[in-house]
Amino acid sequence: MVAPDASSVLPVRTSPHRGYVTVILLVAVPSMLVALAMSSLYFVVMPAMPFLRDYYFNQQEQTYATYVLPLFGHIAGGTTALIAGPINLVNALRNGYTRTHRVFGTIYAVAVAFSATCAIFMSFHAYPGIIPGGRFIVTSGFCTLGIVWLFTLAMALRGILIKGDIQAHRFWIITNFSLTFAAVVIRGENGAIIAADMFSRLYPWLAWASWVPCVIVGMLLARQVNRSRARRAALSG
Repeated sequence: MVAPDASSVLPVRTSPHRGYVTVILLVAVPSMLVALAMSSLYFVVMPAMPFLRDYYFNQQEQTYATYVLPLFGHIAGGTTALIAGPINLVNALRNGYTRTHRVFGTIYAVAVAFSATCAIFMSFHAYPGIIPGGRFIVTSGFCTLGIVWLFTLAMALRGILIKGDIQAHRFWIITNFSLTFAAVVIRGENGAIIAADMFSRLYPWLAWASWVPCVIVGMLLARQVNRSRARRAALSG
């Protein structure tokens, strides 16, 4: 009788580091490119060349001039979160929960809290377009985004700092970053409606379309990651 080959009996173990390449390509690179582009535009290019305000979102020129502090606070916090978030996700996938993870996690949490608070304020001054109900659509969308962004951050911090529940922390922080990633998605959507010459009619809807699909995907992904980690722990245990 021939003994069965070990590979046909033993469960196949996948590398715990395989996922970080996907994170880098699909999340980290777009996030950092958008962060670099937005921070350069608002903090370098436009201050150096103010005439560009006549061409870049000139519908909101007066609003931006009036609410410059919360606007810049939202952008500064958001770009910081777009950089710190992917770094921390990759670090967690590769090395687990190390001191570096905690440092970047703290930076990310502060950045999100600051940016989301400014976003809630700025939602009441977002561009309403030219459609009926545009003001309600755009304000309710961006305001809800800011509130959910803060809520998921609070749940992630509660999970790790108060309950010591790594699975809960992982679920909520992945969900939270999916909302941060909405900053990337809205740039793509924005470009599409400008190219279609529908900016003034469709922009208010981006206040919902930019983040609702993201948070759905984020929650499904977070659930899958937790299940995968649980299976891996069971196999190794």
